[in-house]
Amino acid sequence: MRVFFALCLFACAPPTPDQRPLVAFEGETMGTYYRVQVAGEEMSEDRRRTVHEASVAAMEEVNAAMSTYLEDSEISRLNRHQESSPFAVSGATFEVLRTATEISEMTGGAFDITVGPLVAAWGFGAASTLDQLLEPHRLEDQEISNLLQRIGYDKMKLDEANSTIAKDYGGLQCDLSGIAKGFAIDRVAERLASLEVADFWVEIGGEVRAAGKNAHGKPWRLGIERPSLTPGTVQRIVPLDDLAVATSGDYRNYHEIDGERYSHIIDPRDGRPIGHRLASVSVFHPRCTIADAWATALMVLGESEGYEIAVTEGLAALFLVREGDELVELETPAFRELLPKTI
Repeated sequence: MRVFFALCLFACAPPTPDQRPLVAFEGETMGTYYRVQVAGEEMSEDRRRTVHEASVAAMEEVNAAMSTYLEDSEISRLNRHQESSPFAVSGATFEVLRTATEISEMTGGAFDITVGPLVAAWGFGAASTLDQLLEPHRLEDQEISNLLQRIGYDKMKLDEANSTIAKDYGGLQCDLSGIAKGFAIDRVAERLASLEVADFWVEIGGEVRAAGKNAHGKPWRLGIERPSLTPGTVQRIVPLDDLAVATSGDYRNYHEIDGERYSHIIDPRDGRPIGHRLASVSVFHPRCTIADAWATALMVLGESEGYEIAVTEGLAALFLVREGDELVELETPAFRELLPKTI
């Protein structure tokens, strides 16, 4: 399941006499980009190198374990494991699988890391170990029914005591793209904290976690993109204070088949692209792992069911809903409560 990169960076402002030091690192990771910023610290070259290398190492460790594009990753080896016998994984991979399963259970399967074959069958994603990418076409009911037999988070049995996964169906495939970037951001944040870095911004492909203050001694500022075909239009600017945020949206990655629009976001419960009015949803949480997965889940659930469960679970979320040519904001109570604390 794919998370749409709907966030804009507003952390760097032009230097002013009262601006604190700001050091930034950026590059590519996990099939996308990363950017790490550290504010308020004069760094020696050795210190810069240490902080940069620790950040990159944290990302590489997650990618090496959870990428479906690396043949020797734990997830790729789990996907090739056809037996019903338990398959051992690292503590980190098990933690992500457990978190994904918990959110799957809480949402009745709206979030499901095994949905890859359906995504590929609808012509999205990329050819990978999950499935061969197919040309965009409208799936028939029987095709969908057959594919639904191949997916299901409940076909995995997790043994926490032994850190193992057992598959009921040997062909079951896992894709952690809807949660792994968030986990990688949390790992980078942990590494930075261990190095006594207090003020930082970590971004991977649009998912963000920020702590402390920016170079001006104020909360880091995040621009939430307005859903449109033109990138860069900001819907809302939100200060971040020791928070992570992830956004999922349906407005760029889609196919048109016979004049009908099909989103890249597939509902694992019925096997079809979503068709509701929700354009995007942003979830704010102390852990980016949680924000990442919930953003995808709420996008699948839509503006009514998704909003209801977000309120029930106490999630801080901002929903952008289409009403004709307009966009309407739906704020959960937890989202409204966090704003006064961060401004």
